[in-house]
Amino acid sequence: MAVITKLALVATSVLLVGLLSAALWQVPPETSEGKTTYAVVFLNRGHVTGGTQSNVGLFKRLSGDTVWTNIYRRNLLSFGMGIWEGTSGTRYYIAAGNGLHRSVDGTTSWRVLTDWHTEEILSVAPDPIDSAVIYVSTPFGVFKSVDEGRHWEKKMSGMKKWFVKKVVLDVKDRKKLFAVAEEDIYCSTDAGEHWESLHAGLTDVQSFAQDPVFPEHLLVGGEDNGIRLSLDGGKTWRPAEGVPKESFYAIAVSPDGHTAYAGGFKTGLWTSTDAGVSWKLLWQNSDIEAIATIYVEKSNSPHLMIGTSGQGIYESPDAGKTWRSAGLQGCQVRQIELYP
Repeated sequence: MAVITKLALVATSVLLVGLLSAALWQVPPETSEGKTTYAVVFLNRGHVTGGTQSNVGLFKRLSGDTVWTNIYRRNLLSFGMGIWEGTSGTRYYIAAGNGLHRSVDGTTSWRVLTDWHTEEILSVAPDPIDSAVIYVSTPFGVFKSVDEGRHWEKKMSGMKKWFVKKVVLDVKDRKKLFAVAEEDIYCSTDAGEHWESLHAGLTDVQSFAQDPVFPEHLLVGGEDNGIRLSLDGGKTWRPAEGVPKESFYAIAVSPDGHTAYAGGFKTGLWTSTDAGVSWKLLWQNSDIEAIATIYVEKSNSPHLMIGTSGQGIYESPDAGKTWRSAGLQGCQVRQIELYP
């Protein structure tokens, strides 16, 4: 079993993010100016560089700074995060080993929203329109709240197994969801009430991504199984071309739908310029054990970041041509977000 699986006990979640296609890149103004980078640290193997302490939890780095600061509970076992923004303000969520945590005051104070029924939260997906609706994945299935986390209901109709690593909202339809389960990808078209297996052909699904321009294009990564894709919404699947049959823990697709990125256990960072049909190796570093998450700017920017299984964060200002260590050395970084 890959080392990252042994360390995390659950599969590394994938983050659906994007950037402009490599074929069309131009050097734009720096879009991360004035923004804060957030990093979810699941495991710390040793000393954390950059002025922080040896701990886990939610870290932030201000624009133009090099120092990462833990902003909430230095020993919080964290799997992922979510950010919701609307007319009523901004809500920050942390999916953690002891429940779903929420802040409504800019991460100054936090409240745990779940009880013992949904204690271990592996991912969170807030409805993009209605702040009252929240989905979470757990080792015991998908749970949904329709009252901002005061009450939760299990939503597993149609699923064979309970362990759900990740729940993801469709890029176009907020009533449609995907669940990365132990043995397959499941899809719901009625806000989680019923689920149907997509039969992706992987015995251990590790990652998932949906094309933001062509929602019928789906990509999944498996443990020692490479990458498979569907061009018809999951009705049929085929192996991706050019990519090795290794473990892939993170997949991301660009906003324009053309460029995709993938990484995993000792595979390096791979890229596709045809929406995931064919792949080539973009960058490899022998110091990196595994790529756990990929973040690329949502706007017209070549800024790219990866979180690793124990070597912290690396970032590239030029779409993967050059790289530098960006701190949190020794940390397993599960998710990266840039806000606002």
